[in-house]
Amino acid sequence: MPLLEVKDLSVSFGVIKAVKGISFTINEGEIVTLIGANGAGKTTTMNAITGVVKSQSGDIVFNGSSITNSNPADIVKKGISMSPEGRQVFPQMTVRENLELGAYTVKDKEVTKNGIRNAYELFPILKERAFQQAGTLSGGEQQMLAVARALMVNPKLLLLDEPSLGLAPLIVQNIFNLILKIRDMGTTVLLVEQNARMALSISDRGYVLETGKIVLDGTGKELMNNPKVIDAYLGGLS
Repeated sequence: MPLLEVKDLSVSFGVIKAVKGISFTINEGEIVTLIGANGAGKTTTMNAITGVVKSQSGDIVFNGSSITNSNPADIVKKGISMSPEGRQVFPQMTVRENLELGAYTVKDKEVTKNGIRNAYELFPILKERAFQQAGTLSGGEQQMLAVARALMVNPKLLLLDEPSLGLAPLIVQNIFNLILKIRDMGTTVLLVEQNARMALSISDRGYVLETGKIVLDGTGKELMNNPKVIDAYLGGLS
């Protein structure tokens, strides 16, 4: 049974149909990526999974039970968390306070302490910056904080929305190495990423979204070698 199953999902904003009846699955232990141009429906799909936007029709099944249009806090408690596009750290709060906020649904203080300890092990720079305001961090450090904050609830499924956006190439490589490490530690990952080449290179499988519909799917390697994907998302045959 897949860890996540999205069945015939549609999402509209007024008269605009952002997602048009898409279906896909994520198995436990996978990295799955959604690629597509801006406005293809990638972030909307993630927001529907996390309950941030309501779906018009279809079903989202996580770990065997439907979570369609559930309260976002309840979805977090079930084991899904998200690192949003643009990082969205709380700039006036310290790194540690941001991490503690990531555990707002966790009642056990020991779990929160372990989460912070794990965050510092995975991202040592955050330990160094623990009492710095998050707004004073570099872009790469803020991205690490956003990911670490999402991991504070020890999710079964981590959603990452554009983790490399606006970062220098060396930092991007570090972020993708960390995504692999997170998967190896037992967390399944759904990745939305403009850097299609990097995303597909670390993904088990991928889906290509165009104007709200899935038009291609396959393993990361298959999609990297697909002429349509090369032409549209990988900069042509260079």
